[in-house]
Amino acid sequence: MAAVAVFVIDRLTKFWVVHSLGLGQELWPGAPVHIHYIENSGAAFSILPNLDWLFLLVALLVVAAAIWFWRRLAAEPWWVQAAVGMVVGGAVANGIDRITQGYVVDFIQLPHWPVFNVADSGITVGMVLVVLRFLLEGRRDG
Repeated sequence: MAAVAVFVIDRLTKFWVVHSLGLGQELWPGAPVHIHYIENSGAAFSILPNLDWLFLLVALLVVAAAIWFWRRLAAEPWWVQAAVGMVVGGAVANGIDRITQGYVVDFIQLPHWPVFNVADSGITVGMVLVVLRFLLEGRRDG
């Protein structure tokens, strides 16, 4: 369910930005959180530009890994399942952008932070939670 939620919210917000703002245009500039429409050919937070093939490969590997570990994932707590779903939903959403457009639409701007999107947020939060799960499991086993 988390994968679907991240995917749908990401697609809807990107659609709204693309159809409401011009490239480079900002909405609510100066606010702590504002909208700034850019086209990103790099990874999350605009790092490593022009490596679309690499990011698409990583997205495919993430989805393949989630499918591969599906049975094990069913035994995990709900929040770990949601975390993996967030990563998968974000990877698929940004992957579709890369395939169809050759770039990802980014639009969320925070002070002193690169512009990002809902899919990036899902991937980041999901990965933090997955790492937390591994750390907690390691403490329990160790």
